[in-house]
Amino acid sequence: MNWGTLLLVLAAVLVGAAFLWPYLIPDENQRALQRLNEVLQTWNGVRDLQAEVSVLKPGEPALRLTLLYLAGLAVRLEVNEPEELRGEVYALRAVPEGWLLVHFRPTLSLGLEARFPAEALGQILTEFALLSPTKIRASWPKEDVLWITGSLGPFAAAELELGEIFSLPQRILLSEAEGGTLEVQVQDLRVNEGLGLRDLLLFDPLPTRWIRIPIPVGGA
Repeated sequence: MNWGTLLLVLAAVLVGAAFLWPYLIPDENQRALQRLNEVLQTWNGVRDLQAEVSVLKPGEPALRLTLLYLAGLAVRLEVNEPEELRGEVYALRAVPEGWLLVHFRPTLSLGLEARFPAEALGQILTEFALLSPTKIRASWPKEDVLWITGSLGPFAAAELELGEIFSLPQRILLSEAEGGTLEVQVQDLRVNEGLGLRDLLLFDPLPTRWIRIPIPVGGA
C-alpha cells in the first residue's frame, strides 16, 4: 500500500468514523457494547478536531502529518515528514456532486483534484472491509483499550488505545495477517476550537497549475 493510498484511506476513515462506530457491535458481552456506545456519543460531540499524527511501519520512514477535521464537511492531512514530502497536502471535502479530493504538491506548485459521487466513499470503505458486524469480534481488555479481530481488510487485528479527551483514539496498532504492523499515534489533540472550512482549504502558496484526474464510472 503506497502512502497516497494510505492517506486517502485514512481520510475516508476519519470522515466516515462517526457513521461506522455503531456497527462495531460485539455480541459476547454487554460491557463492550455499553463502552462502544459511550465512544459513539463522544464522536457525536466532535464538531472540529486538529492533531499531530504519526504513521509508523517497521523498515519504512515515519510519516508525520498535521490533521484537521471538520465534522461532515472536510478533512485535511498535511505532510511534515519525510522531508521530501514536506508541505504536501491531501484535502477531502464535501461538494454538491459528492466529494472532492485535492492533492497539493508545493514543490511543483501543482494541485491535483478528483471528484467522485457521494456513494463512492462508502464503496472505498467497503472494499477495505473495515468493519463488518458479522465478521468482527471486539473486547475491552483494559478500560481504555479496544481490541478488534476479524474482517479488517488487509489487517488481522486492531488495538485502539483511547485518550482522555473525548475518548478519542490516541494510538492505533494494526496487525497484518503476514505479521507486520502499522502504528498510528495521535498527539497534541485539540477538539472543538472553532475551525472553519477556510482553515482546511487554504494552500500557501496557491498552486499555479491544476490538473483534474478523471474517476472511472462506478466510483473511485
